[in-house]
Amino acid sequence: MKKLEDIKILVATPEHVKYVDDINDAIDLASKQRGTGIARRTFEYLQGKMLDGKAIIALDEDKFAGFCYIETWENKNFVANSGLIVRDEYRGLGLAKAMFLLINSPAPSTPAFLINFLLFIIILN
Repeated sequence: MKKLEDIKILVATPEHVKYVDDINDAIDLASKQRGTGIARRTFEYLQGKMLDGKAIIALDEDKFAGFCYIETWENKNFVANSGLIVRDEYRGLGLAKAMFLLINSPAPSTPAFLINFLLFIIILN
């Protein structure tokens, strides 16, 4: 059984760019399974988030477990989580919450929030 404490959750760096295709594949799979319109991002877009220090990645040893990136605006007065994905085998561990908490690190005094208009997600929340 997987445990949250066995998973490393960290700010993505250039060394994590190798996971971009896995991340996009997981987004595609989740979208198909749930019938939602989760959009695949370009390789360059996710790579840019990683290179800018605006992405969080969760790793189980060298296996991608989860990912999200952030948007900041108004001089980091606002931070929003986007592109959150957790692979099926890591769901139910609290991984999404742990990643969400880490998004405050680029701007710890700012409120972090999630904007989502998909009815499916709103009902889950």
